Amino acid sequence: MIVKNLKHKHRRFKKSKLAQIRGIDFALAMLIFIVAFSQIILVISNLLIPSMVQMQTFSREQELNKLYSNIFLSEGYPANWATIGTNSIPDFRLGLLGTYDSLDFSKINRLVPDILDYWLVDYTTVKISYSLIRDFALEIFSPISIMINDFSVALNQITIDGVVLEYQTPIENADVWVYVINAQNEVFTNYTKTKDISGVISFESSFTVNISTHYDIAAFAQVGDIYQDYSLQRLTNGGSGLDYYSVDYDLNPYVRKNTIAETSAIDVSFARTALSDEAYAFALFPFTDYDVSYYKQTLQKIESINEGDFYAGENLQIPADGFAVVLVQEREDTIYRAGYMGVPMFLTSSKGTSFGPFNLLDQSSYISETRTMFIRNMLVKCQIMYW
Repeated sequence: MIVKNLKHKHRRFKKSKLAQIRGIDFALAMLIFIVAFSQIILVISNLLIPSMVQMQTFSREQELNKLYSNIFLSEGYPANWATIGTNSIPDFRLGLLGTYDSLDFSKINRLVPDILDYWLVDYTTVKISYSLIRDFALEIFSPISIMINDFSVALNQITIDGVVLEYQTPIENADVWVYVINAQNEVFTNYTKTKDISGVISFESSFTVNISTHYDIAAFAQVGDIYQDYSLQRLTNGGSGLDYYSVDYDLNPYVRKNTIAETSAIDVSFARTALSDEAYAFALFPFTDYDVSYYKQTLQKIESINEGDFYAGENLQIPADGFAVVLVQEREDTIYRAGYMGVPMFLTSSKGTSFGPFNLLDQSSYISETRTMFIRNMLVKCQIMYW
């Protein structure tokens, strides 16, 4: 009996040992499997996640390239949308190309904020027309830049100082034209070149003018035959005193090609106030080799059901090539409103004329594409930021 019990206990002990051994084997096998599987997951993650990021980046780049082509390398739809009121454009698609692979300044100018609603093409309209989910922004600017650094006004003497830059490097021997227009609609001009002035490559333009409460300063720069830029500044003394200071412009007129003489004439219009008496437009441009240095035109009061009450001028002359600026001044008793639009208008966030929600721009995640293109036989930089 005792022997049988011992045999029975022995069998149970062997089974217990075998179970323990099998449990340990299973645990070891499971541990090895988990370690191996985690290594596989780690390797796959290291390979897959960058691949997914690359795929997402590639997809965004493809979307960016397509958007750039649609906007800068096509005429849009319809091709003549620059001449059609915004509410009357069927199935609109934004495209800024004109003829001969050159940008159309009338189309660009319709993207500038604060112009007449009849002509304004807003960001939301463009985004919806292309069924975009992501945001984008456009900038159009010159490869060179002219900056008005300082001014002094002493009775009837005005001096303007500035620089012409390529990136941050001053350019010597750049051609510079400076205009001063006072509140009496008188125009004063000066031509000079950048040179070493007290150790700084810069320019200085001096004028003898008739005293006024307001002055508009417009400066143009040219380097070679295909680089131009412009800059404007408005000065006032507030109607009293001798101290002048810089103030913002009041409005953006809309400037477009004249429907008859497209290469050398423009039309201009802007909303007028009910109390205004008269308005003038000045076409300003680099004037070397031209018999005149600017054109001036009295604008007509127009009442329109579609556009409201506005001032308009047609067939205002400009050179066939190169940049220009249209400055407008409107009188309300003794108060003047003023505004300007370039031909073309530069779209830059620094000047507040950029197109797109720059306030939402994520500096860490956007991608961009920039190319150089021609407009009016001058080169500009065309950039799209996409995020």
